[in-house]
Amino acid sequence: MEPVRVGRKIGVGARVASVMLRNGAAHTAQAAKRDAPVYAARAKTTAAGVKRGGKRFGEAVWGPFVHAGGVLWLEITGLFFAIFGLFFIQGVYRLRANWRSGPDHEKLVIYAVVAIFFLYFSGSSFYRAHKRQQRKREEQQG
Repeated sequence: MEPVRVGRKIGVGARVASVMLRNGAAHTAQAAKRDAPVYAARAKTTAAGVKRGGKRFGEAVWGPFVHAGGVLWLEITGLFFAIFGLFFIQGVYRLRANWRSGPDHEKLVIYAVVAIFFLYFSGSSFYRAHKRQQRKREEQQG
């Protein structure tokens, strides 16, 4: 075959292919414009489903850890409040002889009041942990 003839055939083929490509792209663009609302609605529905599924997955995976961590935090906090309360009760016991009047009467009263506060905080922390655990059990049963 002659080089000129080969070049012409390749040139014609390239021109025909470019016209076909251009027409196909225009057809695809028109179809995309025509179907855009359908695809947008489908994308919104899919995005909402993915969001809802991700949220439920997070609740299923992290929910037990968050619950256990919250209950454990309340119990540890209650323990530390109880330790401080016992420390102040020890101070009250040491100063018990000065309960009516004496040089350390003010210190005795302060120790007693602070011990009551810390023991209240300890009890309320354990109570909240118990209630949270009980609420979780009721949710699982019902």
